[in-house]
Amino acid sequence: MKNVFSVLIFISLLIGIIAQNVEEAPTSEENSSTSVPELQSSVSVEEISDWEKELDEELKEQDKQKDALKDSRATTLPTSNPNQINRSFQNLMMDIAVAVDLVGEYDKNKPKTTENKLDVRTAEFGFRAAIDQWTRGYFLAAAHNENGAYYFEVHEAYLQFPFLPYNFSFRAGSMFLDIGRLNRVHSHDRPFTKSPIVHEKFLGWESLFDTGGELSLLLPWSFITQELVIGVTNGQKYGHAHSAGITKNNPLGYAHFKNFYYLGNNWGTQFGFSGVRYEPTTDRRNEKFLYGMDAILKWNRSNLKGFELLAEYWLSKETFPTTVDYQKLEISSPQEIKQYGYYIFADWKFHQLWSIGYRYDFFSDLSIRDQYGSRQESSIEANSIQITFRSSEFALLRGTFERRFIREMADTSDPEKVDQRFFVQGTIIMGTHPAHEY
Repeated sequence: MKNVFSVLIFISLLIGIIAQNVEEAPTSEENSSTSVPELQSSVSVEEISDWEKELDEELKEQDKQKDALKDSRATTLPTSNPNQINRSFQNLMMDIAVAVDLVGEYDKNKPKTTENKLDVRTAEFGFRAAIDQWTRGYFLAAAHNENGAYYFEVHEAYLQFPFLPYNFSFRAGSMFLDIGRLNRVHSHDRPFTKSPIVHEKFLGWESLFDTGGELSLLLPWSFITQELVIGVTNGQKYGHAHSAGITKNNPLGYAHFKNFYYLGNNWGTQFGFSGVRYEPTTDRRNEKFLYGMDAILKWNRSNLKGFELLAEYWLSKETFPTTVDYQKLEISSPQEIKQYGYYIFADWKFHQLWSIGYRYDFFSDLSIRDQYGSRQESSIEANSIQITFRSSEFALLRGTFERRFIREMADTSDPEKVDQRFFVQGTIIMGTHPAHEY
């Protein structure tokens, strides 16, 4: 019994000693909570010091890059390494877009001057991507209806170097030529449904495009923004065609000088001058020249209201080779073909979603002669009014009424005609869409 009592006393004393030690000693959690902040604090100070050194080195390297790219369009695009792409400044994901352009047309003319139906005028899909810090890639294909059949073709497929030194930019491939105001704008992006008459006569129903190279120079002064574009293409075909064309002696050459000036208070203007030289046949003496002027005036107030005034003038002159008849000892000089035309378009955006527009067209052929060699008037004059509902930059609905007055004085049976047409247009764009040029 004494032994049992002694054991119980020993166990009680042992438990008391253990309990006292537990209360006095700090727990492992307390130890960890007090030691970890000290460790974290010391580590973070070291990391901050290293980070500041790395940042300082990177900024110095970027300054070297800027000095190396002086007078280049890439001065605002620094990279940490010449061979490294800075993903914070460039989106390397490929942009994909699909555009569908529906156009309905109707007239009561006899004979009919439209197809009197609703149709898919064009369906386009395209890809755009930043290949690296120097190169961009573009591909755009389209299907369009011609006489009830849809034709698929590549409209634009080119590579571009937009950040060359000394403010140069270069692109090469199949492309819409940078001439005039509308030629680089696809039909679904234009501010009206139908192309102006002079544009359709000289550049095609949509645009003049070919395969070649184009060099652009952004002039260095700042009081006005000026850009000079010079291009050379194959010239084996002119405008829209479903064949490769014919081999010519010389390529097609063109130039466009653009000027932009900000007037203040949300007003801006851009005007330019264009020139094109082309050989329609294999005879290099058969030459066609185009001379053009374009201008636009814009005002916009936070995309809620806006005004746009757009105009283009084109003059075309085609010369033919002189022929010699050695048997009759006669020299004949074919008459040159001279034509000109212009349009003026005004559009008033009176609501965030609605706008109303008016366009005046004029085209004249100065080469029409009667049997006695006297010049006969040949002209087309048109007035059109439209209203546009644009729910966003990706969708629109537009209605247009156009009245044409046609004079063909050489046609003694019916020298004057009136042509009235109605158009409705619906356009949708799916995917990403690049910003429009000014």
